[in-house]
Amino acid sequence: MKKNIIITSGPTNERIDSVMKITNMSTGALGNVLAETLLQDKGDEIETIYYVSTKMSYKPRIASDKVVCVTVESTEDLIEALREIFAIKKIDIIIHSAAVGDYAGKYVIRAEELVDEIWDLVQSAERSEDITKERLMGIFENPRSICNNDTKISSYEPHLMTMLTLTPKVISMIKTMAPDVTLVGFKLLDGVSKDELYQVASKLREKNRADYIVANDLSKIGGGKHWAMILGEEGIIMECNTKKEIAEALEKILF
Repeated sequence: MKKNIIITSGPTNERIDSVMKITNMSTGALGNVLAETLLQDKGDEIETIYYVSTKMSYKPRIASDKVVCVTVESTEDLIEALREIFAIKKIDIIIHSAAVGDYAGKYVIRAEELVDEIWDLVQSAERSEDITKERLMGIFENPRSICNNDTKISSYEPHLMTMLTLTPKVISMIKTMAPDVTLVGFKLLDGVSKDELYQVASKLREKNRADYIVANDLSKIGGGKHWAMILGEEGIIMECNTKKEIAEALEKILF
């Protein structure tokens, strides 16, 4: 039976206002190589590849009616896209290579307004004990005056501040949405030992019920090289040195 596959790729973008965004350095190049390799080598065994990425990410250059490109912007968009795909199609494999941002903007505020609110608390306190960490944190969590970020914030604000909040962990939701899917996750660290990367990736695999994790080290990516190790239940399955090798290794594992 032909397989239905989801490949998530590239960064997510989290809006600060109508033009400013928080994003990361991912380009979607690895996801693109994965999709193209599977289409070239295993096209006869594939029904559909849902390629989920942001607008500016690399897209498969191979013309094929087997590829459905789904454009997303934010982490929430990505989650909703996955829910919609899982609802309409039995997915066999998801290769979750997207670099989902860790943080999104919660609100934008002028420093002067935040200082005014803290100052009001100080002035209204009858005793120093009334100025508690909890009350101060309450101001930071939910200040009275924030900037309207539905439009473009002025370019002339000298003390603009953005409060960040954690984004949902997409990988932790996948097996809940599709318990039987074969899940390939990715973990990226920077300049760590192989053992540390292995330990972190192994914990990620177990925690999120992933079948495989592709563990990368940013310090070993560049100049045409992309070292990674692929982990499964029994430990390290394979080590790779380029994006193409990663794609070919996953192809052997998954087909």
